[in-house]
Amino acid sequence: YQEEIQELNEVARHRPRSTLVLGIQQENRQIRELQQENKELRTSLEEHQSALELIMSKYREQMFRLLMASKKDDPSVITKLKEQHSKV
Repeated sequence: YQEEIQELNEVARHRPRSTLVLGIQQENRQIRELQQENKELRTSLEEHQSALELIMSKYREQMFRLLMASKKDDPSVITKLKEQHSKV
């Protein structure tokens, strides 16, 4: 660890302090930009997931209704469908 620190210090000493500060500022700016992009991507993902959940919920309701309509005379199928629908 000490050797690594010494090597880093030697490299840093060969560059002017202003260059190091400028480099750090640029890295900080890039980090902030990446953090903002990550935040936007997370928000977008959450919106897409919410929309997909809504779509799937509507789809399940429609399928449940269609199956109920087509299986009116078979009570065992209706019971199974109700169980599955309640789990979802």
